[in-house]
Amino acid sequence: MEFLKFIRSLEELLYEVMTWLLFYPRTLWRVVRHPLTVAAKAEAEMDEPPEKQFVDLVSPPLFLMLTILLAHALEIALHQNSVTTRSDLSRALMASETNLLIFRAIAWSFFPLLMAWALLVKQGRVVDRETLRRPFFLQCLFASPFTAGIAIATALGRLDFAIASGVVALTTIAWYFSVQTRWFHMRLGLSRGRAFLLALWVFLLALTIDLAVAAAIFA
Repeated sequence: MEFLKFIRSLEELLYEVMTWLLFYPRTLWRVVRHPLTVAAKAEAEMDEPPEKQFVDLVSPPLFLMLTILLAHALEIALHQNSVTTRSDLSRALMASETNLLIFRAIAWSFFPLLMAWALLVKQGRVVDRETLRRPFFLQCLFASPFTAGIAIATALGRLDFAIASGVVALTTIAWYFSVQTRWFHMRLGLSRGRAFLLALWVFLLALTIDLAVAAAIFA
């Protein structure tokens, strides 16, 4: 019986992984084209039983994790993982691809986490594990194309395609701020200008935290 359960679990794992090959690019394409529409659909599905959630999309946190994994794989394929290590902590981090991947996942996740936190604070709601879950999931949808675009821009830059790198980076950042501005505008009733300033402030806060942590580890 235990062997049969093991086989069944392998079947489910294989099926789940293979569905990612179909649903990941579909989710990415839909989020890039219609981010707020996809977010509204995902939010509605979060009220459904777990087995009925995200039946034709990748779940938002998994979507972000897969994007980070693909970005990490791109860097490895291009042999771009060449950060200078000077401390014991940085050497321990760079010695394991798993450790480095976890570090990057946490670093990129600050953006959806703080965007979700800012929304709840502005709404005057209590920030706890329950209230944070829904906006964090939705923000993971927006963070994934942003992560992918910056990873591609970075790869192009290191391959000496400076103009293409700049175009991709600026397009990605413009898309991300456009989505965040519309999201805060719709959720908080702010003017477009105030919504943009809020998005910019939270973005800079997340970026500052990431840079401070990176500096502490790799300096």
